[in-house]
Amino acid sequence: MANARKKKGGRTTPRRTTAGPTKGKPKSGRTTTDRPVQPGKRPSNPAFLLILALVWIACGVYAIVALDASWKLIPGIFFIGVGILFLRGVAVTLIRRGERQQ
Repeated sequence: MANARKKKGGRTTPRRTTAGPTKGKPKSGRTTTDRPVQPGKRPSNPAFLLILALVWIACGVYAIVALDASWKLIPGIFFIGVGILFLRGVAVTLIRRGERQQ
């Protein structure tokens, strides 16, 4: 009985509409020729990435200094490693911005 109620084969996303003539203004405020913005096109803000990197590195240093367990190096090295990855992101973002401005 429960299986009979299940929806089988339904679409999870709405169908694409053609960009034909529309009556009036679209409800979303966009014209039909505008395309939605694709996520990930703009680079991240380097200041935000730098703050995240410093926070991760500070947490790593705190973990190495403050933890009493014998395995305190494991979380400390992990936190510092994540911070270094964010620092790499800062460098890449700044390099890409410099290339784009030239």
